Amino acid sequence: MKKFVFVSVTFLICSVSFAQPNKTTATPAKSNAHLKAFYLAVTSGDLSSGIVALNYYIAEQGSNNPYADTLAMLYMQQGAFAQSYYWANERLKVRPDDNGLLEIKGYSLDKLQQPKEAIAIFETLYGRTKSPFHAYKLMELQYSIKRLAECVATANSAEKLQFKPEFVMSYNMGDQTGRTYLQAGVYNVHGLALYDLDQKAEAKTYFAKAVALDSNFVLARQNLSAVIAGEKGSEKINGNPNQSANPANKQN
Repeated sequence: MKKFVFVSVTFLICSVSFAQPNKTTATPAKSNAHLKAFYLAVTSGDLSSGIVALNYYIAEQGSNNPYADTLAMLYMQQGAFAQSYYWANERLKVRPDDNGLLEIKGYSLDKLQQPKEAIAIFETLYGRTKSPFHAYKLMELQYSIKRLAECVATANSAEKLQFKPEFVMSYNMGDQTGRTYLQAGVYNVHGLALYDLDQKAEAKTYFAKAVALDSNFVLARQNLSAVIAGEKGSEKINGNPNQSANPANKQN
C-alpha cells in the first residue's frame, strides 16, 4: 500500500536579537560570575551548563532582561520545550511584538502536541512577516490536523512570495536525511492537501512541480509515483502522511 510522505520543518530562530557578547553585555560579563560561567560554557559548546548559569543569573538579576530570551532559545535547542515555552511566554508579556520569541512559543507548542494553539501563533507570525518559512510551518500544522482548505489557502498565498535559492531545508525519512528547496517543500504539502480534498489531478501537478524544482526530492518523487500508480489502478493509495518522528532542520 502506497503512503504519501510528509516533511516536518524545525525553525532556527533568526529574527530575535538574543543576548550576545557585545558592548551592552560585555561589562556585566566581566563582573558577574554567572555570566562568566555562561559564556565559558557556550563557547565550549556546553549548552546544558550554559542553561544552569543563566538560571542562576536570572534568579539573581530578575527575569526582565534579555538573557531570559537567550534562555528560552537554549531550552528549545536542547529539546526542553515546556521550559522554552515558559520563558518565551513570560518575555512576550513585556515584549509582545517580538517575532523571535513568538516563534519559539509557537514551535514549543507544536512539540508539546498543541497544534491548534501553534497554528494561532504561526498565523500571527505569517501575517506579520510574510516569511516563506513561517508559511511552510503554518501549512504543515494545518495539514497535520486536516485543516485542508486552510492549508491550501496558505499555500496559494505562500506561492506568491519570493523564494530565493538559498531558502533550503532538510528532511528526515527513516534513518536518511535529505535536503531540498523550501519552495519544493511548499509544493509537496500543497499536493498532499489537494489529494486529501480529492483533487487528485491538481495534487499530481504540485508533486510534479516539486520534482521539477528538485529531482532528488525523495518525498515528492514518492508522492508523485503514488498518484501515478493510483491512476493506473495498480495500487491502492492511502492519503495519510507518513510523518517523520524527528523533525527536520530548516537551513537559513
